[in-house]
Amino acid sequence: MRAEDLKLEELIQFSNGLVSLQGRRLIIQGVRSMAQFRRDLIEMVGQDQARRILTRFGYFWGQADAAGMSRIFDWENTIEWLKAGPVLHMLQGAARVEVESIDLNEAAGGFVMRQIWHDSAESAGHVAELGRAKEPSCWTMIGYASGYASYCIGKSVYFVEDKCRSKGDRHCSAVGRDIDSWGDEIAQHLHYFRAEDIQGKVRKLTERLGKQQRETARHRRQLKMALRGPSLSSVEVRSRAFLKVLALAERAARFDTSILITGETGVGKEVLARHVHDLSPRAKRPFVAINCGALAETLLESELFGHKAGSFTGAVADRAGLFEEAQKGAVFLDEIGDVSQAIQLKLLRVLQEKEITRVGETKPRKVDVRVIAATNRDFEKAIREGTFREDLFYRLQVIRLELPPLRERREDILPLARHFVKKFTKDLGLGKLQLGASCLDSLLEYPWPGNIRELMNAIEHAAVVCTDGVIQAECLPSKLTQVVEQRKTRHDPRRSLAEVQLQHIKDVLKLTGGNRTEAARILQIGAATLYRKLNLLKEREEE
Repeated sequence: MRAEDLKLEELIQFSNGLVSLQGRRLIIQGVRSMAQFRRDLIEMVGQDQARRILTRFGYFWGQADAAGMSRIFDWENTIEWLKAGPVLHMLQGAARVEVESIDLNEAAGGFVMRQIWHDSAESAGHVAELGRAKEPSCWTMIGYASGYASYCIGKSVYFVEDKCRSKGDRHCSAVGRDIDSWGDEIAQHLHYFRAEDIQGKVRKLTERLGKQQRETARHRRQLKMALRGPSLSSVEVRSRAFLKVLALAERAARFDTSILITGETGVGKEVLARHVHDLSPRAKRPFVAINCGALAETLLESELFGHKAGSFTGAVADRAGLFEEAQKGAVFLDEIGDVSQAIQLKLLRVLQEKEITRVGETKPRKVDVRVIAATNRDFEKAIREGTFREDLFYRLQVIRLELPPLRERREDILPLARHFVKKFTKDLGLGKLQLGASCLDSLLEYPWPGNIRELMNAIEHAAVVCTDGVIQAECLPSKLTQVVEQRKTRHDPRRSLAEVQLQHIKDVLKLTGGNRTEAARILQIGAATLYRKLNLLKEREEE
């Protein structure tokens, strides 16, 4: 999970009289009422004590959010977990937070982070109720950032605000360091943060919430047992690899050249082909698509080039083929690698001479079409083996667009999932449907061998199974959630060394297809040792 993937609607649940962050109850409070509370607090206990109370309040808030983020998500690394704090604070309306820099040395425990807070609600409230300030006034913000970072790195971190809009600066900003990095400079600020064992209380609360969440998921599963094509323009793209492909596709769209799109099954080759056509000068003309691998040779030839009446059984009338139907437009030849040598020769003539000959005729007909082809095959290998014409290959791939599989563009998984959620909300006539936080790790960790098509089917499955408008982990196909559960089990630090050993043996055997000799070689143990450990594994599984 990455910080940029957080979405408010997937974190916060709303129902009558209850707002919660994955089991932790929240209250929505107005800025002016908080500002009035600050004013009353200052008048009752003085500014120094009021600042201490609000800083400690923010510190507990930050600790609780950091614990929640740890409980709900499996972060890519500690940096992403740390960056999630500013994002979460921003989603909750505190300010528009920008992480200017972050430096973490996990081995030495060193930490430095600088945040900029645009439009801080706290500084705006202070000015509204108390007027211009002489010193920075984002006390709760400071406490929040300090508490969140301290929880993440397991060491006391303190933020100090050096600019604040309440005293006339353009924006608010603060720098945070671990206590060792601050040295004596932090001494004058420490008393604002001192409190009882906040972190201990947060950990206990987190454990209790985790237990409640697991119990809720179990009840949902019991209840379930009792009841028993997309457009690129509407999807956010984050992957650099895919953005690079799109940039080339959009440039090539303007020129009337042949394009070859390659990639695994389900990566969206036809969607990209339509995108190219929509951006081309031929956009108002037909876009005709055909799956070459789905038709027998004789039928495919007739579909592509047309036929004359009586040219074969069933040809009762003259018929134009797809190349003629797509006149002035584009033809998309999906799975071009599956066509026969005879049809390859005819396609080469289309590309070279811009003409086709109907089945049963001898007179060629001129056509004006753009050809976009696609394949999931290795063309270079097919050429070496003599199953695909080299001259046709080079004619097709004037521009080659290689679509990366979904597992190599993980940044795009959640935007695509959200796109499909909107699609099925409309297609299935659902009043409300959204992703729940508990399903995000499963979506991100699963390798998606079926690529975007498999993701779309998984979201449709979840939309049908979901009963309350929120897609949680248990709504997804079971193979998705099993990946996350297996990984969590394998990385559980409470497992014994023997358990870890046996799991590794199982993984190696799976890798070798059950070949014990090869497995023993990889494990660098003798065959007898491997057999002994396998017997132990069998005994454990039978217990």
